[in-house]
Amino acid sequence: MYVQHSVHIDRPVRQAASVLERGPRTWFPNLTGDGRTEVGLRLAGISLHKRVTIELGEPEKKGDWTNVPITWKATFPEQLFPVLTGRLELTPVDRTSTRLTLSGMYEPPLGRLGALIDDALMHSVAEATVREVAESIARQLGSVITSEDSGSGEG
Repeated sequence: MYVQHSVHIDRPVRQAASVLERGPRTWFPNLTGDGRTEVGLRLAGISLHKRVTIELGEPEKKGDWTNVPITWKATFPEQLFPVLTGRLELTPVDRTSTRLTLSGMYEPPLGRLGALIDDALMHSVAEATVREVAESIARQLGSVITSEDSGSGEG
């Protein structure tokens, strides 16, 4: 199954890409030293999160575009949750704004039963989770850039 979410950051793509190049602990919210974090969504005001291990590749630049390979999998019980494999992509919208897109593929666990559950409910959960993660990363990138601008007197 494919999931994707895009969000705009009101900063030039070169600034956002510069933050990505410093390493994921700079831009991936709440990432621990062993590559763990929580992903999830808010439903009716309740936060539903699952602990996952994140694997992030090195940023790959192609002109103004930057891609970071990303994989996440549940820490426990692994066999009940899908592994998401995808990428984080930064592309310029115009001179002053950037589109951040998080996209990926996953295979529902538990065979045919898992596919039925995914169709009925879990694909919506996966979409909401990807949306929440993409928006969290965008906020973190924007925050790092804003604090640097404030510190340099450009803000």
